[in-house]
Amino acid sequence: MNFAKRSLMIAGAGALAGILAIAIAPKTAQALVAALVQVSNTPAAAVPVVHAPAASNVYFASCEGFFTGGFSSSCSMPPTAVDRTLVIEAASIISQTQGGADPSNAFIYTSGDGPFFSIPMQLQSPQNLIDNYTGQLQGRITIPANAGLGLTPNCEVVLGKNSTVGEFYCTINGYTVAAN
Repeated sequence: MNFAKRSLMIAGAGALAGILAIAIAPKTAQALVAALVQVSNTPAAAVPVVHAPAASNVYFASCEGFFTGGFSSSCSMPPTAVDRTLVIEAASIISQTQGGADPSNAFIYTSGDGPFFSIPMQLQSPQNLIDNYTGQLQGRITIPANAGLGLTPNCEVVLGKNSTVGEFYCTINGYTVAAN
């Protein structure tokens, strides 16, 4: 029992002495803490750095498509600059159609040959006999440049049946880089 009391008294005295030393010499305490928490960037333990693309390379575009009696609709966005690879960070589609004419497929692509990237659509709250669907695609998608040409992103929504009423909005967010 006496050993436990002595140990606690010694620990308490040490803590009190530490608090007193910090109160008397705060600059020394700050220097001690700074020395213990120093971060260095060496080749063996490099800190990763991320550079944002230049404003001229940012690609943010949207387009709108209308359903006028068919089962699909598409729209095109502005083309990228010549010989630039498109890196898409996110894409989204919002669709509004008459009740029952729901999207069976939605995708983005850059030409008739593809590549095609499917965007899963999810039903939101229907209002006044209009079905609302939204879909989002996130993750880095790189579409290589066509030599001497720009890329023209397109969006398309395919419905399960024909619709004379409805529209969709498509948005792409990303940037372009020089072609390799």
